[in-house]
Amino acid sequence: MPLFVNGAYTSQSWSADAERLVNWYPERMESQAATTRGALYPTPGVEVFATASNGGGRAMFAMNGRCFAVVGNSLLEVASSGALTTRGTLAVDTNPATICTNGDGGNQLFITSGGNGYCFDLLTNTLTTELTGTAQFGGMVYGYFVALDTTNSRFVISDAFDGTTWDPTQFADRTIAADRWVSMVATTYGQLWLLGSQSSEVWYNAGTSPFPFAPDPSGLIPYGCAAPFSAKETKDSVVWLATTRTGGYQVVQAKGFTPQPISTHAVEYAISQYDTVADAYGETYEDQGHAFYVLTFPSAQVTWVYDFNTGLWHERGTWIAEQAQYEAWRPTWHCFAFNQHLWADRQSATIYTAAIELPLDVDGRPIRRLRRTPAVFREHQRLQIARLEVWLDAGVGTSTGQGQTPQVMLRASTDGGRTWGPERTASAGAQGQYQARAQWWRLGQSRDRVFEVSVSDPVPWRLLDAFLTVQRSTEAA
Repeated sequence: MPLFVNGAYTSQSWSADAERLVNWYPERMESQAATTRGALYPTPGVEVFATASNGGGRAMFAMNGRCFAVVGNSLLEVASSGALTTRGTLAVDTNPATICTNGDGGNQLFITSGGNGYCFDLLTNTLTTELTGTAQFGGMVYGYFVALDTTNSRFVISDAFDGTTWDPTQFADRTIAADRWVSMVATTYGQLWLLGSQSSEVWYNAGTSPFPFAPDPSGLIPYGCAAPFSAKETKDSVVWLATTRTGGYQVVQAKGFTPQPISTHAVEYAISQYDTVADAYGETYEDQGHAFYVLTFPSAQVTWVYDFNTGLWHERGTWIAEQAQYEAWRPTWHCFAFNQHLWADRQSATIYTAAIELPLDVDGRPIRRLRRTPAVFREHQRLQIARLEVWLDAGVGTSTGQGQTPQVMLRASTDGGRTWGPERTASAGAQGQYQARAQWWRLGQSRDRVFEVSVSDPVPWRLLDAFLTVQRSTEAA
């Protein structure tokens, strides 16, 4: 089947394209000798790494062998064993928290939470309140902690390598454009991205005195930020959910000072249908050679993920079996610590470790993976579909329990994905049955056939391709 291995793309018109991809991501084969040009590989499962006493996850951070999390109103230090030590109490509002460090030069963390700015001394393990009501975002550039006050569209800086000293004269207001700053990203390559509601700008350390920072001569960037906590740095760029003075939503990636849209029209249409987008959260991480941007819309209960390596999108979702629907993927805040990907759950006090080898989702729920295929369509002719085979890694069943004989579920739509027929199953082979073939016969006639393949057994599901046997019907068109 052409483009069975592909990203998600559900267009405004389902007759044009109704593809969907949930809890798989595509990977292109790098070898010219590969038997397939690509594969759908499983997104990570999770298992409990640590559990706090209460609250939901609000931030994660790790550097120099130490790991910290904000869960509820607590600043927690996370040990490699999963033990948690409370390092202080923070103010809380509806926003996430932020954590950064000034490294060995200052041995401090700067945390923003509930509108306040806090300094944590890494040598004495003491937490002090430094800013009250004026710090929604924090960052560090060239040893200076930076706090953004979105209410007054102003950023302030600490003394160099000293988060306990904030000279009230060391600040900058927005003057280049009229819209207020709503978000900030302090990059590891020394830039301070200040995102407004309709436009943005970049500041840098100009070495001036008494205030060292100045806007870059590149000038104004005609993209604002539609969701303040969607803005994140990846290894060589900044990415966020953008809007402009003329409206609309796009996910953009800025390498240098020129943002480029990376969202497809299908993703943009989906976002435009959500009642609320301002509460979207962004996170970035790398795994298996792929760099991902995870964009979660908690009000809409949707998580979109962009793969910077392939340029393709997929969805991630926690399957709620009792409601027969996906919710937004609950792991939200990430750090890499102790050679593990750690994620804080925004809805519970749990910190998870995530890996593609883990077979279950949060709360021990099965992971339901889904691929809705491109339409089987040929100039609106009636087609007879004799056989469909999903080529996959077979024989990977478990030795006991669920998954001993993993099943692949298939359902079909004859109207481009609007309505669906009954579900049929095929075996992917018990453990060691590597020659098993998941295939279905006598699939009937249609002018516009869409298939949906889903799995939920706790095994490593890897799909390589799908094959169809199709004939034109002899019936009158």
